[in-house]
Amino acid sequence: MATSKFFIMNEKAVRWSLNSPNTGIFTEPSGFGVDYKNDYLKVGDVWIPNSRELKQPEPSGKIVFPLKRYETYQSFMNFINRATQLVLVYQPAGLETEYFAEIDVVTIQKGGYSIGDTFTVPVKFVCKSLFYTEEQFYYQIKKTEREVRWDFRWETKFNDANSVYFVFNNDGHVESPFILSFIGYCLNPEVQVLHDGVELYNVKWNVELQGNDRLTMSSFDDDLYIEVNGVDRKDILDFTNQNFFKLPVGTTEIHFKSEAGRMNDITMSLEKYYTGV
Repeated sequence: MATSKFFIMNEKAVRWSLNSPNTGIFTEPSGFGVDYKNDYLKVGDVWIPNSRELKQPEPSGKIVFPLKRYETYQSFMNFINRATQLVLVYQPAGLETEYFAEIDVVTIQKGGYSIGDTFTVPVKFVCKSLFYTEEQFYYQIKKTEREVRWDFRWETKFNDANSVYFVFNNDGHVESPFILSFIGYCLNPEVQVLHDGVELYNVKWNVELQGNDRLTMSSFDDDLYIEVNGVDRKDILDFTNQNFFKLPVGTTEIHFKSEAGRMNDITMSLEKYYTGV
């Protein structure tokens, strides 16, 4: 029978598996659903909703260390303590999709004080983000052959050398932040987002990129930036528009344009967030 898998990942993307007797088995998981704090006002014989707020998720469970119990526990603690960032990775049973959540450790309680005891360690984490999945769109065109290659799943349409769009379905529960890069020569690159045929966003950057230049912008709440070749370029923002935005829940068309040039490469890394997994 298929079982869910759990990992702890550090800032270097190194994972500690919690699915093996050699490294520990995560059992009795809880806190992966949805929990709201609701406030109501009583009016007569009914209660009217006053406020509704999603509580900060606090996943918890127990880690069993059946082999080389104390040595494995110490290695696990070293992994946790040496990390500067931690991510909880959860793969539901029977699915290939992995969900990620940035976490801090709240408690790791030591167990197995006596020989023969089951070495079971209760753990509790607090999430600093919702659970999310990662997606990446990649567009490339070769200058000589005008060949288009892609390695993503969404329907994609190519119009001409300086205009391209793809269809993205955000099946998460909230808006999706992203990191977008234009790479190679182009003049005044532009991105337009349509939802049900209605334009939601249209941002153009007043800049001319040369052959090896890279324009990158991020719409993550804790990491908003726009830069060219790693140098801050807020001077090219159009402050009459909303320069930093996220993609709404549902299906959108995302158009990339350039007044001149062929936009040799475009990458767009997105995260879908879920209030409960």
